[in-house]
Amino acid sequence: MIDKKQSIKEFSERLKQVIASLETTGREFATRAGIGYSTVHNYLHAASSPTLDNLVLLAKAGNVSVEWLATGQQTSTLNADSEVVFVPFIDQSSEVLKLDTQLLVTRESRSLSAIRVNTDVMHPTFLPGAILLIDNTDTKLTDNKLVVLKQRGNYLFKRVQVLMEGIRLLSDNDNYPAITVANDEIGNINVVGTVVLIINHIKQETQTSNSHGEKNT
Repeated sequence: MIDKKQSIKEFSERLKQVIASLETTGREFATRAGIGYSTVHNYLHAASSPTLDNLVLLAKAGNVSVEWLATGQQTSTLNADSEVVFVPFIDQSSEVLKLDTQLLVTRESRSLSAIRVNTDVMHPTFLPGAILLIDNTDTKLTDNKLVVLKQRGNYLFKRVQVLMEGIRLLSDNDNYPAITVANDEIGNINVVGTVVLIINHIKQETQTSNSHGEKNT
């Protein structure tokens, strides 16, 4: 027989892992999930376990499967009828991208998110309307890497150039100026993740549609 207290404690630890991986606070995560902070606080301190509805909300907000969050086990990321994985859009918990698992190679779907672009800042590498697949676990700023950043609520799309004195964040479109960041300021950059797949033209099934722009800096 499974010890209920132990089960709640293990759930609490998994939830803490999810929040830590997102580099956010419990309060911010509660807002992201659409659940009251006092409720999430109880989960984090193993004072209670979630209802099924809240479990689904927590899993979506953390970009993990309901099964893993509830049990710590992950049997499959595949759809029962075909080799399809559902990748959430980064700021729309109700929107998902249906993607052939063959495109993921060895990456786990729970570390991925998607974002739709409406800027020409990286033209011709990707175009307005493109969908980017992001590895949220890869946040290192290494040379020539395509990254997604978040600054003051806006998503930025940049190519990294490593310099002796810091890094330069480049736009493939020459109409946008480069941003130079000194070594002692690099830690202030909020890296969402690394672009691992660019889909310039796609037919996808989503529940909602949102576009993301970039402000010139």
